[in-house]
Amino acid sequence: MNVQSRLPGVTSVTISRRTLTALLGVPLLLRPGSTALEQVDPAWQTTAPIPAPGSEFSAAVVDGVIYVAGGFDVESRLFAFDTSTAAWTERAALPEPRHHAGLAALDGYVYLAGGHDHESQAVDTCWRYDPAQDAWEELPPLPQGSRGALGLAALDGKVYAVGGSSGDLSGPATADCACFDPATMAWTALEPMPTAREHLAVAAASGVLVAVGGRNGGDVGDGMAGATEVFDTGTASWSAGSPLPVPRSGMGVASAVEEIIVIGGEGIEGLYADVSRYDPVANVWDALPSLPAGRHGAAAAYVDGLLYVIGGSTLAFDIQSVADVSVLEIDAG
Repeated sequence: MNVQSRLPGVTSVTISRRTLTALLGVPLLLRPGSTALEQVDPAWQTTAPIPAPGSEFSAAVVDGVIYVAGGFDVESRLFAFDTSTAAWTERAALPEPRHHAGLAALDGYVYLAGGHDHESQAVDTCWRYDPAQDAWEELPPLPQGSRGALGLAALDGKVYAVGGSSGDLSGPATADCACFDPATMAWTALEPMPTAREHLAVAAASGVLVAVGGRNGGDVGDGMAGATEVFDTGTASWSAGSPLPVPRSGMGVASAVEEIIVIGGEGIEGLYADVSRYDPVANVWDALPSLPAGRHGAAAAYVDGLLYVIGGSTLAFDIQSVADVSVLEIDAG
């Protein structure tokens, strides 16, 4: 099935790489406000751009609506994308500016934990957003202290915060793991993951929590950037998974039913366009079509067979935020 037939607001025009290169003199990259094009890999298409360019943010999905909160260049803003109409709206501003925060959805709410403030210092604050009321409420802080560039995911009725930086954007990295139970409105510290890292990707699939990639400031060695570690909530313990085939950090991440997908990122070779999918049950990775151009710090979400990649930066280890929203139809388990 063609993505265009399922995605409101998408238009496509087939233009060859050679023609675009001759016209533009630069690699293909759609800029904010541009018309949607069929990309160099026709598997990828675009939809309505996010209202303001942003990066170093995450996404969470509630009832088919993708929420993107905070981020560089949009530190206090919350945007919502209705996938049924391909329309963006702006919602209630964050209580305080944040970037590199963790975001997850659970039982109709959007949870935001940690992140970095406007001076790029890690914080321990946590909030919960109610879409029905368009309002934020404060939650208890992270139990192990301040953390930014962490991972946040929901599983089995709880929200898990994993890894991150306890200082500024250069680390130091932590291995901390904790879960928040909405029934008790309390955090519980759990066994730390084996490899301390920040700028990692964390998602839940097939009943487990998966932490992928990351770094510790200037240390981007394969031991962190390629690490895949799996947390079993039943035994409350970590185990090693198959390494990420293309080690990197700063990826977007989405949970697609029984698999997780990591998108783009940055590392020793600069910017990455790679898109990798992990099956926790089979403990195997496979490759999906790469992004038309490398991005890091992008938000990502999976809704009804479509993978959305939102914003991000087109400069490795630096900020050049874009508003592009790329879409890929995928088969999920």
